[in-house]
Amino acid sequence: MPAKIQGVVRVAIIGPGGISGAHARGYLKHADKIKVLALCDINKANMHKRAEQLGTVQWQYKDWKRMLKELKDEIDAVDICLPHHLHAPAIFDSAAAGKHILCEKPMCISLKEADRIAAAVKKAGITYMSAHNQLFMPVVQEAKRLIEAGEIGRVYWLRSQDCFIVAGARKQWGWRASFKTQGGGELIDTGYHPTYRMIHLAGAAVVDVKAQMGRFNNEIDGEDMASVSMRFANGAIGEIFTSWAVNLPHDTHHIHIIGEKGEIFGSNDTLYLKPKGFQQAAKRDFSPVETFEAEISHFADCLREGKRPMHSVEEGRTVLEVILKAAQSAQGWQKTAVLKQ
Repeated sequence: MPAKIQGVVRVAIIGPGGISGAHARGYLKHADKIKVLALCDINKANMHKRAEQLGTVQWQYKDWKRMLKELKDEIDAVDICLPHHLHAPAIFDSAAAGKHILCEKPMCISLKEADRIAAAVKKAGITYMSAHNQLFMPVVQEAKRLIEAGEIGRVYWLRSQDCFIVAGARKQWGWRASFKTQGGGELIDTGYHPTYRMIHLAGAAVVDVKAQMGRFNNEIDGEDMASVSMRFANGAIGEIFTSWAVNLPHDTHHIHIIGEKGEIFGSNDTLYLKPKGFQQAAKRDFSPVETFEAEISHFADCLREGKRPMHSVEEGRTVLEVILKAAQSAQGWQKTAVLKQ
C-alpha cells in the first residue's frame, strides 16, 4: 500500500461543476483531515461557485496537466468529477503525476480503458477509490452485515433499484445525451448505483448478465429505463431495475434480499428483517447518513491510514463490465423505442 499521508490531505478537484457540489459538502464536514486547495475547469463560473462554497481554494486552473505539474508538491490527491468520457484521460495523467485519486462513477466507459487504468494505478503505487457513495447508505451497510453474519442463510435472490422521473429535450441533457460522451444511457449513470450495490451485497463474482432496455421520456441516444438479470458464482440470482421514466415501483424498496432463513429489504435509513415463517418484519431505523460526506471521510481515512478503499479499481471495472454486458445483450432495443407524444 502507498505510504500514509501525515496531516491534512490536500486535494484538487478536476471538474468542479455538478456533482462536485455534493463532494464539497464532504470536504467542509471533514476539514480537519481533508481539504480542497485547487480547482480545474474550463468553466470559470463553475470554479467561482465551488471556490465560494469551499472557502479553502488557493489555485484555479483551466488545464489539469499544467496544474499537476505546477502543484506537484502542493497537492496529495485529485477528485475527478468530469463528464464520463474524460475520466480515463484525467486518471492517466493524475496517476502519472503520483497523485491519489477519487473518481466519480463510472471509472471510465470501456474495458480497454479500465485495464489501462488498473495498470497505471499499479505502476504509480497510488490509492484509487471509486466514488460509490451509496455503499454508505445505512440500509446497505446493515444488510451487508446481516448477510455476512448468516442472518438469512444462503442468499437466493437480490433486487437493487434506483428510479425517478425526469424528462427533457436533448439540449437539456448536454453531454449525457450522447453515447460518445456518456458511454451509454441511464444504466451507466443513475443505474450505476444499484449495480454496485447489488454486486457488493451478493459478495460473489458475476457469471451471467442479460438485460432489456427502453427509452420513454428523454431525447437521448441511450436508454432511460433498464431491467437487468444477473447470476452470481454462488448461485444467487440478481435483478436490477433503474429508470428516469418512472419512480420506484409502489411498495418496493431500494434493496431486497431473500435467503434460506428469511429476507431483508429497505430504503435509505430504514431496514426490515423478516425471518422465514414470520408474518411481520422487524423494522430498524438508523440515523440519517449524508453518503457523500461519508465517502469523503472514507477517502481521507484510506490515505491517512494507508488502507484500501472499500471499492477501488477492481470493483470499478467489475461494475462497468456488468453494465457493458447488459447493454450488449439488449442490442436492438432502439428499434422499438418510441418517445411519448
